Amino acid sequence: MADMFDAKIALFHRHAASKEEALKMLADEFMNSGVAKDSFFEGIITREKNFATGLSLDNMCVAIPHTDPEHVNRTQIGFMSLEEPVEFVEMGTDDKLIPVTMMFMMALKEAHQQLDMLMKLMDVFQNNDLMERFAKADTYEEYYELIKEAGLDIEE
Repeated sequence: MADMFDAKIALFHRHAASKEEALKMLADEFMNSGVAKDSFFEGIITREKNFATGLSLDNMCVAIPHTDPEHVNRTQIGFMSLEEPVEFVEMGTDDKLIPVTMMFMMALKEAHQQLDMLMKLMDVFQNNDLMERFAKADTYEEYYELIKEAGLDIEE
């Protein structure tokens, strides 16, 4: 199968007025590249309402939005950094809002990939230095170097 980063989906230092706007910007990249079906954004929104994906780390907050495989054409990981945080509900809560500044969006074609990828991302999230460098990345090349350093560039 293809590399999870071959579509080169990464947006840097974007402005979004809300979580929904940020999710739409990134989801559009997945849909426009053919990675995801037209239903992908609605699937992301629905899943986010039912299972929040915001995570509060030591020195920042991230989100890992994803949806069911039925909305996905092929597996891919996308990234977005935000100039100003947008509020996400924290994972494991019903209403605790946290200020998210980075999103790692997942389009996973196989349901079994979800747990494995979440565990790999959680390892990355525990590396404060690496996460600060993700936040500062300005180009896809910088981002992808961090992906390789994190060991996420494996083929599925």
